[in-house]
This record gives sequence, structure tokens and C-alpha cells, in this order.
Amino acid sequence: MKEGTALVFGNDINTDLLHPSYFFSLDSSRVRDGFLGAVETTTDRDIDRARIIVAGKNFGCGSSRETTMTALRLAGVQAVIAESFGRIFFRNAMSLGVPALTTASLDGFAEGGDRLRVADGILQNLTQDRSVTLNPLDPMWAAVLDAGGMIDFLRVRGSL
Repeated sequence: MKEGTALVFGNDINTDLLHPSYFFSLDSSRVRDGFLGAVETTTDRDIDRARIIVAGKNFGCGSSRETTMTALRLAGVQAVIAESFGRIFFRNAMSLGVPALTTASLDGFAEGGDRLRVADGILQNLTQDRSVTLNPLDPMWAAVLDAGGMIDFLRVRGSL
């Protein structure tokens, strides 16, 4: 189960909006500082708390930098729920152990700041008392998440 405050985005959100390239670094505090660095309307980017991102289609399109997902994870993002993902963003999120889950439509499902919970294939909006069913994960990706990410998954399988 994952819980957090909603961060709501629309369609075609580029990774450079989520984590601008000038925050790329091997220093985790520098990477964390870039969380939502190009989102002008965000007032809470410096506050660390559990968050769940809710978005439209093609979330995370753009570059293949893993640091984007690392920045989101360092800022407390527990899960990303969208109608669809940029392929590389999806793989980076899941490989780092952050659920990237899909559903048919999230238009109007949540407002920024709503309290959300993800559990047992359901996304619940606790603030607005509503829920939506999530699409099932491929069994391999479910196993990766259960292990805590790709590195731990490969260790458990004896591949590392």
C-alpha cells in the first residue's frame, strides 16, 4: 500500500519539466533540488512528504535520464498513476521500485493536495471519497516491485 498527497499533471509531461537537466549530478542532494525545477506553479517542491503523481497520457516523455525518477523518489513520490507513460520513464520508475501504474482515465479524479492511496489494484481518493481500478501489471514487473526494484529482483534470482 502506498499513500500520499496528490500532484496532478495533464498530458505529455516531459521529463525536463519534472527534473531539468542542469540538476543532473551524482550528488543526491543536487538531484533532489531539481524536483519539479521547471514547474512554475508548484509551491511545495522543497517540502519532503509522501506524494502520488496523477497524470494524463504520455507522462514522462522526453529524455532517458534515470535521474528524473531518482529526483521524484528522493522527494517522496510513492507511485505515479497515469493513463500512459513514456516507455523509458516507465522502465526507470519500475526499475527503481516506484510503481508506475495505468488506468483508463484520470481526468478530474484528483486535485492537488488530495489524499490518495494505492492498494490492491485500486487508486482511492480519500479526500473526495472516490476510486478507480488500475490496470493489472505484467507479472514480471509485479515481481520487480515486490523485490523493491530491479537490482533487488536480480539479486533474489541469483542473477547478480
